[in-house]
Amino acid sequence: MKKILPFLLILAACHTGTRRETVEIKEIIIKTEAPAQPAASVIKLESGELPLFKDTGEAKKFLKAAELNKKYLKAFSDKKILYSFGDRKITPVLLLKTTEKLLEIAGGTEPVKDLNERIAVNFDVYELRPSTNSVVFSSYYEPILEASLKKTREYRHPIYAKPPDMVDVNLEEFNEKYRGERLTGRLKDGRLTPYFSRDEIDYKKLFEGKNLELAWFKSMADVMDIHIEGSGILKLTDGKHVKAKFAATNSLKFKGWMTALLEMGLMKREDLTAQSAKKFIDTHPDLERAVLSRNKRYTFFKLEEIKDPEEGPTGTYGYPLVGARSIAVDNSIIPMGTPAFMNTNLPDVGADGTLYGLKEDYRFVFCQDTGGAIKGARVDFFAGNGPQAKTLAFSLWEKGKLYLLLIKESGDRI
Repeated sequence: MKKILPFLLILAACHTGTRRETVEIKEIIIKTEAPAQPAASVIKLESGELPLFKDTGEAKKFLKAAELNKKYLKAFSDKKILYSFGDRKITPVLLLKTTEKLLEIAGGTEPVKDLNERIAVNFDVYELRPSTNSVVFSSYYEPILEASLKKTREYRHPIYAKPPDMVDVNLEEFNEKYRGERLTGRLKDGRLTPYFSRDEIDYKKLFEGKNLELAWFKSMADVMDIHIEGSGILKLTDGKHVKAKFAATNSLKFKGWMTALLEMGLMKREDLTAQSAKKFIDTHPDLERAVLSRNKRYTFFKLEEIKDPEEGPTGTYGYPLVGARSIAVDNSIIPMGTPAFMNTNLPDVGADGTLYGLKEDYRFVFCQDTGGAIKGARVDFFAGNGPQAKTLAFSLWEKGKLYLLLIKESGDRI
């Protein structure tokens, strides 16, 4: 989970353009490994239980995310999805109508004065509720990293393409009780067996000579960054940018490498930041293998040209994620393409990545991604890319509320 660590941060700028006094932030949140979250259910709210609906996010990004959501749902309009919220059966057509109505109501550039009333009249509202405690919000982002398409003395740590011997299994196709579950492996003597681990690939050099290298990085910490986030923008040595997109994982157990530094007694909790952890790995090559191999999970990529600099990585729903409007959820509970509304405290971060503190946030979002650790009462907020997104992603671990929207039966709405 994210731990709160003592840290001193001097602030000097503000992304809203309003001058602020320089202040001190006494804490910064650092990602480590999260415990399993309690099981969750989806509960329909009565009219008197509805939250305050308002949107503090950017209208342009809402429109973009909604249009991509429509595109996804139209492509699956003839398919059956085995989900239900209470007594309502969920289909792509129902989610499409919900998205279209939400766009009609909240898709303008100006705040909607009667938003609460219009939501109550047109939508059934459901809340994601854990069996205990609260819904927890975390965040992820798309890193921008220096890389080379050729191996050099400086750039010598590779990322790899998906191996041709990797077998991907959608368990739901075998039994619907495994809804949203997938695994990967390889065939050995006619049986599916777990795929190679990080230690086998990176340190036993099992991929040498197989021409699977896509790009090289200066530091193994950068490799771990892009592996954990699942995609990234590569700033190449000639100044060009390309996107490294998620292709697959080996489905083995994930262990945060910063967690490993603490568990192995190599760093003290009060000294641990993203920057200090990277410096430790870069300056202790003799310990690198022992630390990083604790994370057996391995990610594979594919490179693509960047056509739209603001386009996010591809989400589980098959289209680009939109920063501050796409979320990852537990796909065994919530179908992809579900419109939602979230309320939590988000880090207040300047454009340069400066952290000011926390501020209460309300916004409409779309369930467009999943994650290996995103189970039950856990929501992962896609922050986008760049310094601002990075600080937000490393600083968010907050309780909050997530509400799911379904358009009402035609006779009940206007």
